[in-house]
Amino acid sequence: MNLSQEKQLEFSIQVIHELLQEQQEYVQLELDLSYAPSIFESKFGGTGYVPHDGAIPVNAKNQQLRLLAQIACDGLTLQNFPSKGLLQFWIYDDDLCGADFDNPTVQNGFRILYYENVDRTVTEAEVLEKTQPSEEEEAFFPVEKEVALKLKKSMESLSFSDYRFDKKFAEKFNQLSPEEPIEEPYDLDINMWDIEEPICKQFIEDSGWGHKIGGFPAFTQSDPRDCIENADRFDTLLLQIDSGTIDDSHEIMWGDSGICNFFIHSEALRNCDFSEVLYNWDCY
Repeated sequence: MNLSQEKQLEFSIQVIHELLQEQQEYVQLELDLSYAPSIFESKFGGTGYVPHDGAIPVNAKNQQLRLLAQIACDGLTLQNFPSKGLLQFWIYDDDLCGADFDNPTVQNGFRILYYENVDRTVTEAEVLEKTQPSEEEEAFFPVEKEVALKLKKSMESLSFSDYRFDKKFAEKFNQLSPEEPIEEPYDLDINMWDIEEPICKQFIEDSGWGHKIGGFPAFTQSDPRDCIENADRFDTLLLQIDSGTIDDSHEIMWGDSGICNFFIHSEALRNCDFSEVLYNWDCY
């Protein structure tokens, strides 16, 4: 392009700073090692709530799934998310952690369950009686130890790896450079990863990571919504679980230091309809 690289860099830095000002609420999930959570509380791993007349979800081969995460929704207070009950994420314990990368919305190796009303007379012992040991010879389950969660409201901007970033960036860049428009950052003669300005560098390298509900995702590879028709069907990050340490002896690990995401459409979420959710994880 005819625009000088100096101007391209100047405009890119300005655009990123503008995008950083556009913040959205989300809930950060902090690990709490101070106590053992009950079957009615927010947690990663462990034993989840199952009603008296309910059963642990299974895949098409009638193999039980394991609880990946449970969220007590009264602590969410996020737009479109339920404000009561329990939201659960179950996956099968195999080498793909229940994922089907060709059919990421088919709830076979994973399941999303929502209980609006919770029966507090259910006991953990009762749920454990329904639980069968994993049939896999080697455990691949990413969460090595049950851990309680603290839900903390926070704010963040669109992440660098979100499928909407390129379009948003181009729109703002073209306002600064109407005679030299671009369709995406890759049309520039500069490499975004080479930007050394501290705020932009941190944004490009670090935005989106962590355990969270809502907000914007991170990926070790790329946003899977880029590869599906009508990506806006999954405009909301329902849950993200990152790799990391739990304590001195346990960790959360998706493959080789990867990250897991669940996506849903905002309208379906508002209606507590969890029948169409996209489940993906990737690693280095």
